[in-house]
Amino acid sequence: MTTTTRTPAARTRAHRAFAVRFAVGMALYLIGLFLAYLAQGAGFPAWIPALLVVPAIVLMAWSNISMYRSGDEFERRKIAEAVMLAFVVSTGLILAVGFLQFFLLPEMNWIFAFSILMLSWLVGTVVSAVRYR
Repeated sequence: MTTTTRTPAARTRAHRAFAVRFAVGMALYLIGLFLAYLAQGAGFPAWIPALLVVPAIVLMAWSNISMYRSGDEFERRKIAEAVMLAFVVSTGLILAVGFLQFFLLPEMNWIFAFSILMLSWLVGTVVSAVRYR
């Protein structure tokens, strides 16, 4: 009995490469933030361990760009529409929150704007997925 090993499809390899690069990038990102947090009380400058964040961001950007490039025209169109919708929604909300902070809202942390961006990207992805079903 002869067994043959199947080579994964190009799309599966792209997904694996994306997952590995993104996971390594996230791990470096979390390690950098954790070490910067530990460095606060140690008298060690916090910006030195935070430099791990730079290669982490490069790895995550590289994985997203390569995933986008590995897709066909239809997948690229869906991704572009999701990103465009996220940009439009998050820009409007972030500007409105910034404007309203002058009048009645308390000053909010920068992570709040990042949360708005990520949630709007999620909404854009869902809208794009439903639209192209």
